[in-house]
Amino acid sequence: MRAFVGMLCIAMMLGCAAPRTTVRTDDQSGSVVFKVKPNNAIVWVDGRQVGPARSFDGSSSVLKLPPGVHIIGLTAPGRAPYETKIYLSDSQELIQIELPPEAGQ
Repeated sequence: MRAFVGMLCIAMMLGCAAPRTTVRTDDQSGSVVFKVKPNNAIVWVDGRQVGPARSFDGSSSVLKLPPGVHIIGLTAPGRAPYETKIYLSDSQELIQIELPPEAGQ
């Protein structure tokens, strides 16, 4: 019985000394960089306007978004609108496009 209690105490102490691994995902985000012509095109994310594409060109800033699926839209006066669906994890996506002129112009 004493041997069993002794072994149990040793096992418990070893369990406390084992390294622990913790993975935190609450502050995880992905980012999107825009290389868009015209650079004054407006960026929309999930139906919300977030600003001009030139603000997220990677030289001064990127658009940070939570992980998951997002609908990205681009609009500019006299240009055909653009929309795409992206999946972000903790990576960086590049959207590079030249918006064509609207039909009839």
